[in-house]
Amino acid sequence: MFDYLVEREKEEMFRTSVRNIEFPDGNTRRIETYRLVWRWYDRALEYEFSPSHEWLLNTVLRCADHEGISVDDALGTVLDYIIRRDEAHGMDYTDDNLELLVAQRAQERFRERKKNS
Repeated sequence: MFDYLVEREKEEMFRTSVRNIEFPDGNTRRIETYRLVWRWYDRALEYEFSPSHEWLLNTVLRCADHEGISVDDALGTVLDYIIRRDEAHGMDYTDDNLELLVAQRAQERFRERKKNS
C-alpha cells in the first residue's frame, strides 16, 4: 500500500545534509552526515531520558579522537551506540512513555510471581 513512500523514505535517509553545531569546547563545527543520523540526533535531544546535549557532544569528540575518525562519522557512531544501549534497557526514543513501560514491566513481574506462588 505504501511501497512507493517506503522506498522514497529509504532514499531520503541516506542523503546527506549539513548543520553547524556548537560543541562544548567552544568550536562550531560544520557537520555533514546522513539525514537518518540527524533524525536520531533530534530525537536524542528531545528525549527526556537521554544523556545531556553537552555529554553527547563531548562523547562525539572523544570518539573521533579515540577511533581516529571524523567528527561527522563519530556523531553517527555515538548515536548508534547510545540509542542501541538505551533501547536494550527498555527505553524507546520514538515513544518516550518510560513511566508506562516501567509500570507494565512491574505488572508483568507481579503476575509472574503470583502465577509461580
